Amino acid sequence: VDPTELEGIDIVVALDVSNSMQDRDLLPNRLEAAKRVIDGFIQRRKSDRIGLVVFGKEAFTQCPLTLDYRALRGMLADVRFGLIDGQGTAIGNALGTALNRLRKSDAKSRVIILLTDGDSNAGNLAPTQAAKYAQSLGVKVFTILVGSDVAGPGPDRMGIYRGAPRHPVNPKLLEEIAQATGGTPYLATDTAALEQRFQAILEDLDTSRLKDQTVSYVELY
Repeated sequence: VDPTELEGIDIVVALDVSNSMQDRDLLPNRLEAAKRVIDGFIQRRKSDRIGLVVFGKEAFTQCPLTLDYRALRGMLADVRFGLIDGQGTAIGNALGTALNRLRKSDAKSRVIILLTDGDSNAGNLAPTQAAKYAQSLGVKVFTILVGSDVAGPGPDRMGIYRGAPRHPVNPKLLEEIAQATGGTPYLATDTAALEQRFQAILEDLDTSRLKDQTVSYVELY
């Protein structure tokens, strides 16, 4: 069968499912808001292989790289609290797991979108070491720090969150990871901003050519 050339990139979304993602500064909570935006992102793609990694105290692959967006969206919908130990945020392990999915990819552009609301406080792989590994593989990491980092039920009349920090956050770490790999760090304090960040990431990416044959991608998951 003659191959049909498609322009595409390989993308792994690493999604934080730690307990702090239950905060409701994004409605109905941070996790569900993120899932909705990611689902919309998947629906807008046509020729990109996309995978999904979830992480809390540990990290694992929820869906390997695939062009089967229907299956991917189903696996995204299944993501919930309690799926993994949520008493920690293993950013290094999340990156390492995502990199394992991209390591053998022959796509010109390989990308990780790391979405988290906290600081790295778990796992056995340091985030900075994982960033060096990504850099050596030519994988860009785009980081999105989601949510407001202050306590309280919501913004005041001026739209400002006031109070003490909700959970430990480390924007500088995410900036270092993104910049070391040629990606960009983003902050998303509401759902509209989160949607804009995903769109900005797409516009930043160079597409690569993938050859799609009947036997090109066989789903083994």
